Amino acid sequence: MSYKQYNVLAIDDDPETLETIKLYLSEIADVTTLTNGKQAQMQVRQQKYDVILLDIEMPILNGFLVLKQLRNVKECVNIPVIMLTGKQDKYYVMNSIAMGIDGYLLKPVNKNELVSKVKEVCGKKHDSGTKTILAIDDDMSYLKQLNSFLKDYYNVIMINTTKLALDYLTSHVPDVILLDYQMPLYNGVALLNMIRQNDKIKEVPVIVLSGNLNQQIIMEFYECRPAGFLAKSVGKDVILEKIRDVLEQDGEGEN
Repeated sequence: MSYKQYNVLAIDDDPETLETIKLYLSEIADVTTLTNGKQAQMQVRQQKYDVILLDIEMPILNGFLVLKQLRNVKECVNIPVIMLTGKQDKYYVMNSIAMGIDGYLLKPVNKNELVSKVKEVCGKKHDSGTKTILAIDDDMSYLKQLNSFLKDYYNVIMINTTKLALDYLTSHVPDVILLDYQMPLYNGVALLNMIRQNDKIKEVPVIVLSGNLNQQIIMEFYECRPAGFLAKSVGKDVILEKIRDVLEQDGEGEN
């Protein structure tokens, strides 16, 4: 019997999709399948998993509700979750990110993409040194650019609204936050003030991003104690160097 590297839980109301997942992952994983989310809580208490594949669009309990329930189970708090959906919809993507998923795949699943994503999220799980960067900006094109700069070095979470950012921060503590100054609903100053008033995340270093960085913007943030400022025009090397400096300073502060 061959050794399987990962233990995977797949939850989807479509038996054909579950069989496809088992086939595609057969060389690297033992796959347990469930056809509804109601059984998920009991299953994760009985068996240890490296990753959960979770369909969004299911009857009775959709994927978002299942994920919310699973995150309240002690055994499941740190298990990576990859969401599956047939809808190429920005709402589904951003809502999933806000709930702390670790990956996102469109159905029908592609074998190479599935295998690659499972290996990626499981690799990050086992590498305890991987830092998480939360990037908050209403400009999706800039978020994608940031992700391309950072993804090889950090676990990058991209969120494009302040509401989703606040939802994410209720249950997650990133290592660094990259925060856009000009945001709808709450601007960067208002959001950073909220962060500083939350005991759980108030010490997280925040780097402020702006497309028009000037002295007035810097003064607006003064009382919120940002870890630094970056103009959006700067390149990859400057951003990486700033994040490294902030993480080093944060580490010194803990000693």
